[in-house]
Amino acid sequence: MQSEEEVFELCMLEDDKEIGEFSSQENAAFLAIISPHIPYRMSPSRSLRAELGTPEEFAVESFIEKAKENGINDKLHLLLHSYGGDVNSAYIIAKVLRKNFNEIVVFIPQIAASGATLIAIAANAIVMGELSRVSPIDPIIYTPRGRESSLATVRGFDKLNRRFERTYREDIPYPYQHLIETVDLTMYEERVGYLDMVKKYAKELLELAGYDESKSEKISKELVFGYPAHYYTIDFDKARELGLAVKSYTQFAGEWKIMRKWLGKYILEESAIHHVMYVFPRVDKEKQAEG
Repeated sequence: MQSEEEVFELCMLEDDKEIGEFSSQENAAFLAIISPHIPYRMSPSRSLRAELGTPEEFAVESFIEKAKENGINDKLHLLLHSYGGDVNSAYIIAKVLRKNFNEIVVFIPQIAASGATLIAIAANAIVMGELSRVSPIDPIIYTPRGRESSLATVRGFDKLNRRFERTYREDIPYPYQHLIETVDLTMYEERVGYLDMVKKYAKELLELAGYDESKSEKISKELVFGYPAHYYTIDFDKARELGLAVKSYTQFAGEWKIMRKWLGKYILEESAIHHVMYVFPRVDKEKQAEG
């Protein structure tokens, strides 16, 4: 029988004493989800960049189980540095964190894009600095041609339709005829469905974070349909204009310093998956022992 120490863990306890002390000082659980800047080298010609997916789901599940064992469910400070990944994984990670903590503050020193934006909007507060940004959340689909934006596909089809909806076939220039003939309607409907799915995810998470229904509808619609490209930068000012609960890093000077230190510890460590680290406040463990 395998001992508990031999079980492979995807979520690791942080050993930095300063980060641990700060967690106790804030009486909050600390969780870091960090995509390394250096991709994992699979071969001399191939590398793999960390994306949100199954390993990250299991890592967060392990963190939640440990939090429950320690009776911790009040405050969570989340360090998030990620370029995104599977939106379904991002959604389930955001929802499970939201269900298990009363208050979530997410810190974004640099980037939380795409699926990571979906996680960020589930927080009660989003702390951003001078370089921080989130992004639109329209899904990216992997095809034999490469990565494709669902929104770009739908917009392209709609643009063709508006341009030639009153034009006889023989009057349509051949290059456009070829484009129209190559449209896969099943694929088109699938992309429309993906966009609607992610909008519903975002609206649900926003409501769980305390936004009212009207604001949740407006923000989720804008994040999916309101920007010119998937990689559009939404900085602090744009996020505030959008209606997100953003806070300036200057209001969290101590926490910001610690989160930047934590990010710096792992951002250059090569990995095929996100580094997922945690620490619990010592004070909560003492209270639990007294009880």
